[in-house]
Amino acid sequence: MLPYESFVNQLSRDFDTIPDTSETKSGVIFPLFGANDTAEGIILTERAKHLKSHPGQISFPGGVMEKADPNLLVTALREWEEEMGVGRNSLDVLGKLEGLHTRTGFHITPFLAKYNGDFCFSRNEDEVEQIILLPFADLWTKPFYAIAIPGREPKHFAYYFDLPDGLLWGATCEMILRFLKDHSHFDRSPQIVKPNLTKPPFLDPKTL
Repeated sequence: MLPYESFVNQLSRDFDTIPDTSETKSGVIFPLFGANDTAEGIILTERAKHLKSHPGQISFPGGVMEKADPNLLVTALREWEEEMGVGRNSLDVLGKLEGLHTRTGFHITPFLAKYNGDFCFSRNEDEVEQIILLPFADLWTKPFYAIAIPGREPKHFAYYFDLPDGLLWGATCEMILRFLKDHSHFDRSPQIVKPNLTKPPFLDPKTL
């Protein structure tokens, strides 16, 4: 559990600046849940398995910026409403986290928010397979792996958590790890393993 007062004052409130990059720009909501003044976990989605982009992957609610969006926070909030089926008034936006460049040509800007609703979501079944409530405790206790990415110097790793609801990996995992390392006492070292799949996610923990 993380007290909000331990990190909220460290967050950027610059919501209007759009990254100057040629990459495809995306905005996501990094939604925290918990009672009173303490964050107990993260709300995530499992993407529908028929989607062309990242099917079945655990991710944050969010998506690609549209021309009509004045900034990426508007993008993220619009996508939150479309995917989760609840209004943006259920969120208290706390600040902006550092953006992430992906190896697939996207720049993702995460907006940290506190969820204040009753968890009665009406998920968009065309986009969302299930909604996942991930307790922070699972990130301290569930299997944690890393594989070295070939050809990257200095050495770079892809990280994985083997969770009860599926495999957390990719950009979402990277953003969560950044948040934990910056704003908590997270100090776990992953088990370094070799890839055992030839395509994403490149790792199947069940066959290690």
